[in-house]
Amino acid sequence: MSDTLRLLLALLELGPRLKGLLGDKWPPYAEELQELAGRAGEGEDPGKLRQSLDLLLVRLLAEPPAVELIERLMEDMAAPVAIKETVTRRGGVSSVVPDIVQPHTDQAGVVTIPVFYGTDRARGDDAPATYFGGARGTLSFGVAEVSVPTRGRDLGELTGPSWWRLEFSPNPSKHMILKSVGPLSRDAFVVSLKDSLAAADLHDVLIFVHGYNVTFEDAARRAGQLAVDLKFAGRTLLYSWASAADTKKYTVDESTIDWSRDHFEAFLQLALCEVGAGKVHVIAHSMGNRAVINTLEWVKSWQLPAGAAKLGQIIFAAPDIDRDRFVQLVAKFKGCAARLTLYASSRDVALLASKFVHGYPRAGDAGEALTVVDGVDTIDASLVDTSLVGLRHSYFGEKRSILNDMFNLIAQQLAPDQRFDLQAAGDAVRKYWSYRP
Repeated sequence: MSDTLRLLLALLELGPRLKGLLGDKWPPYAEELQELAGRAGEGEDPGKLRQSLDLLLVRLLAEPPAVELIERLMEDMAAPVAIKETVTRRGGVSSVVPDIVQPHTDQAGVVTIPVFYGTDRARGDDAPATYFGGARGTLSFGVAEVSVPTRGRDLGELTGPSWWRLEFSPNPSKHMILKSVGPLSRDAFVVSLKDSLAAADLHDVLIFVHGYNVTFEDAARRAGQLAVDLKFAGRTLLYSWASAADTKKYTVDESTIDWSRDHFEAFLQLALCEVGAGKVHVIAHSMGNRAVINTLEWVKSWQLPAGAAKLGQIIFAAPDIDRDRFVQLVAKFKGCAARLTLYASSRDVALLASKFVHGYPRAGDAGEALTVVDGVDTIDASLVDTSLVGLRHSYFGEKRSILNDMFNLIAQQLAPDQRFDLQAAGDAVRKYWSYRP
């Protein structure tokens, strides 16, 4: 019998005792154990089963009532199956580093992406979808698992259950699902990401920073979707600031993204200096650009250690930041990365609303307000933003042309004049790029 199966059986035997210790917190763990038992019975690859089991153990070790029982179980096993390295426990967060966490694909074509996250959201309840809420907390770290179907899903589609299709629960073969959230101490997070990155085909990381009115769940799902659709061979990171995820709380989010800037700076420096990355790429969307841009203002003054990663591609997608302020800050940080790219659209309703509120154009506007500044490649995405409904604000992650362009930018490192879908526009003074009609 394999070590993985022995550990799974041991956990199932401990079920009644864990239920007594955890009370109302136990049912989600019980359901996950039953699912793992079913997968084992169907003969799933032990390596894939083990990854899921390790993440479950990490979450159980974050539950104080269960810590002693789980640690005793692991000590009794013939080998320390879920432990790779132990570091100091901090504040009840797991100090156990799981075996190398990597993406994997099952027989149904569903890809599971580990999303290494940093967040300053306050803790919610134990369900993955509400593990973090919209209130402010302290900076914390962990690994979230996102499953992405690759069959029957269009490029850029962020699939979920639809009531009009009579879909009342998520189906992994059809929908993108946040499967689990595993908190880690900072030290354990660094070790886990470093080892996972060392085992990757590409030793780069991609950080996604979401925008206004976004939950942790949807931010993680978007990060997983981008990893798959951009065919990113490195490791995917998410910085999730404490958006209230409420359309009526725009000004609350504005205040929070400014408060969050220092936390994002710490997360970016961790990615640059501590995980063994070659390059760090960043995709920031909407209001999330404010944390990124206001951090880049100081990047040239950072004293990074020898061997630190380089900033690769920085993508400002539909940035909801004052255009004139953006131009001021670019003058300070241009040249800090391999390439800076701005995607803008004249059909972005969300940014038109923001312009109305603030009285000045946003950096993500196009048309007469298009931002063209030295050191940044400006892409006018208006022609490909053909959504018939919605705010046309998430085109960066939904449109095939833009995803293809970002793939050529990040994976191929191509300049705009080398990317087939783009054509030069403007004049010698204000040169920018647009999509071919």
